[in-house]
Amino acid sequence: MENFLKKTLFLMLVMVGLNATAQWDPGATQSLGMGHGFNALSQSVMSNTFNNANKGTSKAENADYIYFGFSNFRGFEEKIFNQLVANDKNVDKGKIRRFLSDSRTMHQFNIRSRDFGLKDTYISDILATGIAWNWEMYHQTKSSKQKVINLRNAIRGNMAKGPVKTQIAKLSATDKTDWMMSFMYNNAMLAQTIKNTGKLTATQKQQLAQTAKQAGVENIASVSLK
Repeated sequence: MENFLKKTLFLMLVMVGLNATAQWDPGATQSLGMGHGFNALSQSVMSNTFNNANKGTSKAENADYIYFGFSNFRGFEEKIFNQLVANDKNVDKGKIRRFLSDSRTMHQFNIRSRDFGLKDTYISDILATGIAWNWEMYHQTKSSKQKVINLRNAIRGNMAKGPVKTQIAKLSATDKTDWMMSFMYNNAMLAQTIKNTGKLTATQKQQLAQTAKQAGVENIASVSLK
């Protein structure tokens, strides 16, 4: 089962016909919303954010609101499922659906956002939630709620700046949904794999670092949220 989950996660996020022993690259999610310049946009959004967050940035206004309905999550999971089946006709469809269901992305982000004192209806909150969750798995420790809030505020402040605000304004509602859902699913599915493994392996730690890069965090190892 563990090997199946590794292969499934790899296929879902890379979408190329590599063998199951190849390294998972969570940055290669073009067909699931992280292409089209979204990685570059994520880096723009996160530019200097941790420097500001460590100074306890005050709350900024005009966060970019985003709404996810249950149907959006079901549709995105169906997209993942269809991509998997298209890449491997012999894949176990039942196991794919169970793995996607067990990841419970919508529920997990809602719970973690509230635990951090954030919401899951703003891009800045979703990014801060995903980064903090990723950071906790990577460092195997709890983050400081206040530091996560400061991180959100710094992301929000950076998003309100001219160049980044202009980039985000050019995105359609579908673009923004795919961008955020790809990020959320990467976090949730990797967390589910680590949970099923029962421990954090060296490979999974590297995968967490790559997932953080997808969100614009160049080096999660050097970040402090404690």
